Formats: sequence, structure tokens, C-alpha cells
Amino acid sequence: MTVKDGLGNTLASGITAFDENETGSGVLKGVGSAVPVVGAIQDYLYQANVVSFTGALSPTLNGSFAAGGYEVTVAAHVQLQVTSVTAVGSGFVATFKTIGGSAGLYYDSLAEGGFKSDTASGKGFDDGHLFGMFNVTPGGVSSFFSPTVGTGIGSAAFDFKVVGAVDGNYLTSSTGPVTGMNFSSNQSLPVGTSATTSFHNNSSNNFGDLFPTYAVGNNDMLLKVDGSTTFTTAVPEPSSYSLLLAGLGVFGFLARRRRSV
Repeated sequence: MTVKDGLGNTLASGITAFDENETGSGVLKGVGSAVPVVGAIQDYLYQANVVSFTGALSPTLNGSFAAGGYEVTVAAHVQLQVTSVTAVGSGFVATFKTIGGSAGLYYDSLAEGGFKSDTASGKGFDDGHLFGMFNVTPGGVSSFFSPTVGTGIGSAAFDFKVVGAVDGNYLTSSTGPVTGMNFSSNQSLPVGTSATTSFHNNSSNNFGDLFPTYAVGNNDMLLKVDGSTTFTTAVPEPSSYSLLLAGLGVFGFLARRRRSV
């Protein structure tokens, strides 16, 4: 994968994954400390900035906008349905399946005019240039969480399919168009450095407001989320392989013919 600045300049290439900040925040709306009910539908929100690119370096990633830095952020709203709940000591283990939702990838810099992301306030995660929009793939057990009083640990894994096309001025792949992304994370309580007062707090609204702002309430379960994102790309059709092999055959024939002359 290659990340660009929208102006034709390459910022990082040879990327295999986006490593999101361990201060990423997640929230299960309206859950609080109550035990989930099987069949209940929960709204899960997520936001984080990309802290590094796996396989490549970019010294200006997360640098000061004024000094030429930029950031890439991820914001998501996923709907989960509780599939099982098992009591364990003073806590429980709950599993969920994904039933809907979407995620956006954003690029922001001084030129884009957005607000540099800030975990505490929740601002700046969805106000950059939206260069990729994805819908979640429903089905399957996507996450689990095992909380006790005040502590807990869990994980989540969501697969997404691209909506339309990823803007090639910001993200490209040498193997073909980006068709989807795969998100996985560890999540835990207490929330620590991931504490935030709001999600999707679009302070500039310069590229539209895909996700409405949500103020965290006392009845929400706020989580520390350390996530990572990889991407899927289009596989060439069999006919494309046939044309490629035919082309190689022609080149081989010409090369042999030159040697025989």
C-alpha cells in the first residue's frame, strides 16, 4: 500500500497495515455495568489516529500541521447483537455478531483545514478528507468482552467492504484497487489514556459529517482500544492472467526469433 498527500506526493510506501494508536477509544452505548441480554442490539463507536505504518516509515506522520505534518484517522459506528452471555465469577463473558455499520478513513493536514485529533475531547477524528468509506460485513462472532467490576478485557474483529472506491490520491495498492479492510483490536478496562468525552466530534465539518457527534454518558461502557487495519485488494480476473501469459509468450517468441537471426 502507498499513502499520498492528495497532491501527487508519496508519503509512505510498502505498507502492509495501519497500526492505530493504543489510545484509541471505543464505547458500547447504553451498556454501563449491566450484564448484556442475548439478542440485544448494541451500538459500538470507535475512533483513533494511525500511529505508524507497518512496513514503512513516514517521519511527518502525526507531526505538527504547521510544520508540514499530517495524520490518518479511523472512525467507525458498528451495530452488534449479543449472541451469548456466560457468568464467570463476579463478571461475565459476552460474545457479539456484527449486523451493520460503517467506517471512514480520513487524511488531515494544514492544507485540508481540519483539527488535529485529540483523544480527551474526541475532536478531529472525522473532520479531515474522507478518502475511503466502508460498510461492515454482517455475520459471524466478531467480538467478545469479559468484564468484572471496574476491569475487563476483550477483542474485536470487523471486516468491511469499500463503498464506491478509495481515493487513489491518498491510498493505492500495486496489486489492484482496494476492495475492503479488516480491523482487529484488543480492548480493555479501565480506559486509562483512552478516556474521552465524545466520539466523532467534527469540529470543522469541512468534508461533511458522516458520523453524528456522540457525548459519552454515565450509562456507557468506555473502552481502551488498540487496533490494527489491513486491506484487501482486487484479484485479477482469470482472463487477465490469460492475456498476461499470452503476452509473455509473444515476448518469448520474439526473443527466440532474434537469437535465431
